[in-house]
Amino acid sequence: MSWEIINLIGSSIVGAYMRISGARANAQAEMQKMLIQRNNIDEKSRKSIRENNNQFFMQTRRIISLSIVFSIILIPSIAPLFFDVPIYIQTEVTGGADYFIFSTEYTNIEWKAVEGIPILSYHKDLMISVVSLYLGSSIASAK
Repeated sequence: MSWEIINLIGSSIVGAYMRISGARANAQAEMQKMLIQRNNIDEKSRKSIRENNNQFFMQTRRIISLSIVFSIILIPSIAPLFFDVPIYIQTEVTGGADYFIFSTEYTNIEWKAVEGIPILSYHKDLMISVVSLYLGSSIASAK
């Protein structure tokens, strides 16, 4: 094979590679532009929701959030004080045995009735989130 043919084939391969990599770079740039545009649309939507001064909308959000807090936190905590209502919590029960190589362990999920006021891990997480939210917003708004 002569030097000219090797040069022709090599140049063709390099040209094809450069064209493919250029097309890939253009596609990625176009994809980034589309992502930025979509993000801008989402931001405008979020901003319009945050800055909505409609009293009905604000009251509806408050009612929804308060009803969720009331039904998840307050009712299960206060109900046993006034009524003889058992509270059921979900627990994992592990059974079986673990032999040298073989394991027959299994995990079942059961609902158990508890007496008194249960404070579960998600109660603590929710309360920490609420307190942190208000403390953070008050720190940020302090002058």
